[in-house]
Amino acid sequence: MKANERATYRDSDTGAMVIQWTNAPCTNQHLYFTSFSVTQDDRWLAILSDRDGHPNLYAIDRRDGAIRRLSNNQNGLLRSYVYPQGGLRGLSKASPCLDVSRNRIFYVRDDVVYIADLESERPVCALPPQWYSAYTHLSPDGKTFCIPCSDPRAFADDCRTQWEQLKKVPARMKREGLVTRLYFVDVEKGVSRIAAEIPFWVTHVQFDPTGTSRMIFNLEGFDEDGRPLPNRIWCLETDGSYRPLSEQPVTEWRTHENWALDGQSILYHGWRVGEAFVAARTWDGRLLHETSYGIQFWHATGALDGKRMFVDGQDGTIAMLDPAEHSMTVLCRHDSSYDNQDAHAHPLTTPTGRSVIFTSNHTGYCQVYEVSCSPWQMRRIRVYGRLRRRLAGTSLWQALRPIYKRLRQTFWTPT
Repeated sequence: MKANERATYRDSDTGAMVIQWTNAPCTNQHLYFTSFSVTQDDRWLAILSDRDGHPNLYAIDRRDGAIRRLSNNQNGLLRSYVYPQGGLRGLSKASPCLDVSRNRIFYVRDDVVYIADLESERPVCALPPQWYSAYTHLSPDGKTFCIPCSDPRAFADDCRTQWEQLKKVPARMKREGLVTRLYFVDVEKGVSRIAAEIPFWVTHVQFDPTGTSRMIFNLEGFDEDGRPLPNRIWCLETDGSYRPLSEQPVTEWRTHENWALDGQSILYHGWRVGEAFVAARTWDGRLLHETSYGIQFWHATGALDGKRMFVDGQDGTIAMLDPAEHSMTVLCRHDSSYDNQDAHAHPLTTPTGRSVIFTSNHTGYCQVYEVSCSPWQMRRIRVYGRLRRRLAGTSLWQALRPIYKRLRQTFWTPT
């Protein structure tokens, strides 16, 4: 059990209270945005950290900030998608997925699927040796764990960075007829089966949150001229057949697909001819909305209502979008560098829908943060923003700021 590292601060732009959950001089990050990082009971926050010299999984008690280790990796980083610098043994940082209702977490270590809870960890089943895994996902009922595994022959020694992977692996897979296998692991029986063999590189998978067993996955990478490959988003039917979500124009780039949390649409973001947008489509590919906000986003994930979205802007902000109203409310700044995969903010709501978890290295190390998005907090931010825009630089603003700060400290506690 580690000591509490929790601290709070006020965001300089919005006045919002931000919680900093970690403060160790190492790499700390929440889980990938296709998986919640907080349990359904709102008690535990799952993170990845190399604070003990190896990447391992930890749980932070949200009541008192105490940190406990869940996994027992002593072999460093396992090579995988976006982590080509890893070795043949270790924990895959792309693999953890939280079972939010049962307070347990699944991950890959030493080419074996493991499950850990607050008391222990145990192996579930082995994967094919040395195949490259990527981002995983667990079915809503907690019974099926999906791991995309790609043929190791696609990964030559010259793929030493994430960007070399993105350019060279797809071409090699196409040229040599190599595949990605989508393994479905039966968690209760401890056995796996190949749900589908896909003739291209798959790095993201996600089950329908409503429990239909349908899945979205992606076609990863660029062509040899550095252009994004077409038809990024794919749909896996329950019979094992698959198809593109919709035809993607060659002038358009789509990325970071994820299910809306109500299961009624698939969200993504992208750009065409220099214009960035966020969008949503139904399972059959029908466009529900496509909205531009004048800035580019790194990622876009869904809110609990299935309509609003959270984004990490390239302007250094975490914001909530409401495409129906064409509105954007900045929650706080992230100011992360994005110079490596661990430093991606990946904003993600909690199961209660009252706050957003994100990662940032603006202090010099990757740390895990949380900011409220409750209705009360949103009203506060809007009031503060209007006052600041209208009065900043005036003598009235200078007179009102101390009063505003006292009111915040007296009445506006974190929610």
